[in-house]
Amino acid sequence: MEEVDSLRAISFLPIHSEDYFREALKSVLAKSQFQRTKFDEYYHEFKEQLKKATDSKVKELSEEKQKPKKKTTEAQFEALKDWLNLSAHKEEKEVSAFSDVEVLAKKNFLDLSEDEMRLMMRVLQKMARKMAHQKSRLRKRSRRHKKLDLKQTIRSNMRKGGEMQQLIFSEKKDRKLKLVLLCDVSRSMDLYSRFFIHLIYAFQNAYDKVETLVFSTALHRVSEILDTNEFDKAFQIISERVPQWSGGTTIGYCMKDFSQNYGHGMLDKKTIVLILSDGWDTGEPAIMKEAMKTIYKKSKKVIWLNPLAGSPDFSPKAIGMKTALPYIDVLASAHNLDSLKAVLQQLLKKRNLLNRQLF
Repeated sequence: MEEVDSLRAISFLPIHSEDYFREALKSVLAKSQFQRTKFDEYYHEFKEQLKKATDSKVKELSEEKQKPKKKTTEAQFEALKDWLNLSAHKEEKEVSAFSDVEVLAKKNFLDLSEDEMRLMMRVLQKMARKMAHQKSRLRKRSRRHKKLDLKQTIRSNMRKGGEMQQLIFSEKKDRKLKLVLLCDVSRSMDLYSRFFIHLIYAFQNAYDKVETLVFSTALHRVSEILDTNEFDKAFQIISERVPQWSGGTTIGYCMKDFSQNYGHGMLDKKTIVLILSDGWDTGEPAIMKEAMKTIYKKSKKVIWLNPLAGSPDFSPKAIGMKTALPYIDVLASAHNLDSLKAVLQQLLKKRNLLNRQLF
């Protein structure tokens, strides 16, 4: 979709001007203030790399013929995108790469190497962008003559005497999801917090309507930090500004704070609330119950990701988890890519009042 929009934007501008070309790309591809600030730097870096690649193309081809083919990180990344159904291409990839993907998809996030973590982050960014461009069943008028809207064509021409003077074309509207992400950064979640912040960062930079808050014994809004900084810097700032980082947990009080002080502006029937926590609460169950009840009623869907749910003998016995369970649409594991893929498929499904899911 972004490629199509970029080509359309370029078609309206003088082709001989690189400045116009660059600004057209920026207007389409840059989704946040941070991306707009960094766009020119990345654009010139891409040009330099492209020039180097062109100059060394013959040499690389010659060397490639002399060396046996090896599995590379790029091959794994492409195979992983296909596994997630993120790629429009259907050509077959290397069988060995798919084998690696199956292993990687089932590997616990805590066991990932640095290279595997970087690979995973790239996939999460692709996944977030894909989810951000899901299509609605509703349609809008389109200048692209792909899908004839017969109903609107007839209605439009009936106003002009019934003669077929104009054809109306339409396309599906983008589905505008609103996300609120609440991440537990208490001591019991310390091993998973960095990965979850990675996940949040991927969504924060793909969606226009995302609000992110972290909590342990208090709630902190960090949307602006994630939106204006690269990940490592953002993680450092958040961990320094949150005084209770890796401390205790009062989930109920934090959920109450959110529902009372942020809920009015952030929650409506288009909002999906994603809570990332193990459910270990040291507060009063009654406070958790009332807060979760309010969040559930005001939102489109509540999804709770619990990394402990990946254990075969898991059951929601923690007092916070048991209290919140009646007000959760989906309680899911979040310990590996397989489980995360299943969760993201739930984002676009409607709330099922008769069949809450635990998987």
